[in-house]
Amino acid sequence: MEKRVVKIKVDWNGNYMACPENEDVAVVVASSSFKNLQKEIEYSIGQHVQGLVEDGITVPEEFLLEHAYEYVFTTRALLHYTERVVSRKALSEETGINLQQLSHYASGWRNPREPMRKKIIDGIHAIGNRLSAISVL
Repeated sequence: MEKRVVKIKVDWNGNYMACPENEDVAVVVASSSFKNLQKEIEYSIGQHVQGLVEDGITVPEEFLLEHAYEYVFTTRALLHYTERVVSRKALSEETGINLQQLSHYASGWRNPREPMRKKIIDGIHAIGNRLSAISVL
């Protein structure tokens, strides 16, 4: 059986915040760590769906079938999530995006258009690929 994908929107505003993309399941979770956020959102969705079923309320199909969670980050959440391993300076050098502009995206003062967002993601992947190609004797 093919698993359904439940998309979870992740944002950052001093903490990680998440909610299902499907607004028919009203669950919002906040946490200081992404790892804890994942546990909390999955638990909360499970509890909410169980309550809907017990109350006889229609539950969106993807929550009833076997499913996997896909986390979709805003740019500011992505920049905070990756900052422990990819500095903004390194990302700026990789992408050619001004360091101050990256800081505006990380703070949420500005939101990049899709081509700029892709450039940021490609830059993070390029840095990761270079790191993964290193071997140790």
